[in-house]
Amino acid sequence: MKKTILPLFFTLLMLLTLFPANVLAEEFTDEFSGDISSDEEALIIEEELAEIEANLSEDEYILTDEEFEEIVVLEGTEEGIVYALAAKTAQAEPKKVWDFFVAKLGNEYGAAGVMGNLKAESGFLATNVQNSFESKLGYNDNTYTDAVDNGSYSNFVHDSAGYGLAQWTYWSRKQGLLNYAKSINASIGNIDMQLEYLWKELQGYSGLINTLKNSTSVAQAASAFMIQFERPADQSAAAQAKRASFGQTYYDMYAGKTTTTTTYVAAPATNSSDTSVKFPKLATYRQGMFRDVPSNEWFTKYVASAYEMSLMKGKLENLYEPYEQVNVAQAITMAARVHSIYTTGKENFKQTGNNWFRVYLDYAYQNGIIDYAMYWGNVERTATRGEFALIFSKAIPNAGLKAINNKSMGSIRDVPSSNKYATAIYKLYNAGVICGKDDGRFHPNDKVTRAEAATILTRMADSSQRIKQ
Repeated sequence: MKKTILPLFFTLLMLLTLFPANVLAEEFTDEFSGDISSDEEALIIEEELAEIEANLSEDEYILTDEEFEEIVVLEGTEEGIVYALAAKTAQAEPKKVWDFFVAKLGNEYGAAGVMGNLKAESGFLATNVQNSFESKLGYNDNTYTDAVDNGSYSNFVHDSAGYGLAQWTYWSRKQGLLNYAKSINASIGNIDMQLEYLWKELQGYSGLINTLKNSTSVAQAASAFMIQFERPADQSAAAQAKRASFGQTYYDMYAGKTTTTTTYVAAPATNSSDTSVKFPKLATYRQGMFRDVPSNEWFTKYVASAYEMSLMKGKLENLYEPYEQVNVAQAITMAARVHSIYTTGKENFKQTGNNWFRVYLDYAYQNGIIDYAMYWGNVERTATRGEFALIFSKAIPNAGLKAINNKSMGSIRDVPSSNKYATAIYKLYNAGVICGKDDGRFHPNDKVTRAEAATILTRMADSSQRIKQ
């Protein structure tokens, strides 16, 4: 099941043909401009980039947020952007995998042994399609994942292509993976779903689990996982040593540093036969707790519901600020939290770096809620109603956005089919999540207020409050 992984920066280099480096670095320029003041400093950066490039071929280089931003800004070239972003992205998933298996096994050697194998299988890329099948099937990692998710590709189970963290290949294992993804309304490429499914599979290997829980070395755990579970064609001593070496790298990196970053909540009531959505009530709203949310306003019940589901809070202890506008970062944060709770029943976010919203942007990008352009755009500007619809149209899988209306494309007067947000707007309109204003128009270029955000959040998280029009 082993797959040869091309360095991540080649993929990102292709993206840069669409989004030039000067655009990607734009946000950092004002703060850091002028930091390079000599040829000597420039040479240091050049040497750092060379080291990143060399290490990226092994997918093992770690950058802190500060190092990442510094190299992006100071280098300011396509290569600098590519290598720095690749180094950051490559490390987003290993720590999540480490935390997951340490929590499950209670043994860091065991967790590292599993990681050495997953590194060899997929490089921790949950959307990884076996390279040798990409040209044969006519898909890359992302298009294959999207096609499986939306149903346009129906041969996932029997195509024999390795896929995901563990490079699931045999038809019965892929069928199980697909069934589990559908049962929790998650993307087939969702890493949290795949980790949970992998753990479910391992329950049939009690002897292996016992070994992993009691391992006294990374090599012991890595070899056991390889021989008893993965069973690749090459099970030689050299192959075992290579996987053990991968695992040892992560053991040295993370052992003794595991932290709990997950807040658990009750999972929403969703399954393959029930498409209703109902997030749990986690707080109590009292009328009058916000002085600016009177009982007779149209948005009051939505503010109350969003508050009770802990999706929104007041700006101050007794002020909600319903007419304050929402920026793009806040919108993405809301959507990321909704997606995480809906698909996994929990929030999985830990603040890192200087920007409070970076963890949410990373999650949203990795889970297909936002695209590359929005990820690198100016997210601190005010969001429009059209942008808000675009972001939230991908915050819940299609199964959770069942159509209850039948608004045909182009029938909203100011949202023709040519509008870049049209697909998202009509999708949410037909799901009963959004509606037009009193004049019958949607006003896609208007700014979004906190009152409107609470309304949309409530209807996303509680299908009983969606509106039939």
